[in-house]
Amino acid sequence: MSNKKVIGFVSKEDPFHDKVAWSGTVYKLREAIEMAGFEVRWIPFNTRMANKFLDYSVKIQNRVFPRKKLLTRFHFRPVVKAWAKEVDKCPEVDECDFLFFPLTAQIAIYTKNGKPFINLSSYAFPDMVDYYYHHIAKWSKTMALEMDATAAQKAFINIRSSKWANDGLINYYHCDRNKCHTLEFGPNIDTKDIRKGQAYNGGQLRIFFSGRDWIRKGGNIAVETVSILRSKGIDARLIVAGPKKCPEICKDKDYIDFIGYLNKNNADDYNKYLGLYEHAHLMLLPTRAECGAIVYSEAAAAGIPCYTYLTGGAGDYVVNGVNGYALPEGSPANAFAEQILYDIKTNRMPSLHEGALNLFRDKLSWEAWSKGFSKIMQEATA
Repeated sequence: MSNKKVIGFVSKEDPFHDKVAWSGTVYKLREAIEMAGFEVRWIPFNTRMANKFLDYSVKIQNRVFPRKKLLTRFHFRPVVKAWAKEVDKCPEVDECDFLFFPLTAQIAIYTKNGKPFINLSSYAFPDMVDYYYHHIAKWSKTMALEMDATAAQKAFINIRSSKWANDGLINYYHCDRNKCHTLEFGPNIDTKDIRKGQAYNGGQLRIFFSGRDWIRKGGNIAVETVSILRSKGIDARLIVAGPKKCPEICKDKDYIDFIGYLNKNNADDYNKYLGLYEHAHLMLLPTRAECGAIVYSEAAAAGIPCYTYLTGGAGDYVVNGVNGYALPEGSPANAFAEQILYDIKTNRMPSLHEGALNLFRDKLSWEAWSKGFSKIMQEATA
């Protein structure tokens, strides 16, 4: 009989097979917890009636207050309560020593099983208002804030993916510092599959943009940056992956390769995605709002320097002068172009390449996350 502690992984998606949920993070988190020496059981939930009620509420909200939005899913109390009942009914719960809630800890507030729970997220809700979430109805905002605060305060431990998010728990909710921890996410690529790129040393400069939300991720700034580099004599090419439809700004430019959305559950798409990192020289992600993009860690794994904004949790993943540069928020495209040009002319690309690999090994891998999680649990249960 195994002496391993059992952790119940509370998720709508199957953490043992779904490599797409939360950009693949659900799958990799389960792997990392097992790597830390725990046995994992899936605690699923999915209440159809609650979802129908949510859809109805959204329609009413949009009809009465068309300019305000309703936060859905884990921010809507009636649905969260219904999901909590499903969790309590799951027979696997009785066999668990802890419950692990990835972005779902609001459910724990309303469960009756009494299991200590681990609250993992990439943010503290107050930081998301007018950052990720805009034009939210006041009552919906209040509901979300109350649940997020209660979940953080009641958690056995809180884990956040950046110092920015972790500080939010302490500053807004006054959570016990000893129960709040930062563990950066690793890449959503299997370690054995990682293909290292090469440091840029002249010739065509292949710039990789990866993100489904073209607007938030700063796609237009990326295009403008590449255009400026080309005007400065750099043979720059932009490779775009993520969006399902090709943005208009990309359609008439022969120096842009639009790859589109790639599904990591599909073997062909997965291999194609790996190849994009292997052949890229740098990643350009001028994102306007970011908790901590997984692509930062994926780029580090491949040794690809990143250029982004210093916003949200990005500073934990892109360290100036180590694996790229996080420019001040609002910096124009020419600022990105000037930084990239400077790094090329001063031959910094090889050191940024090595810096990325080292940062991945020390902090941005799932192996590092797993070791950190193991240490946290040992200290919390000592």
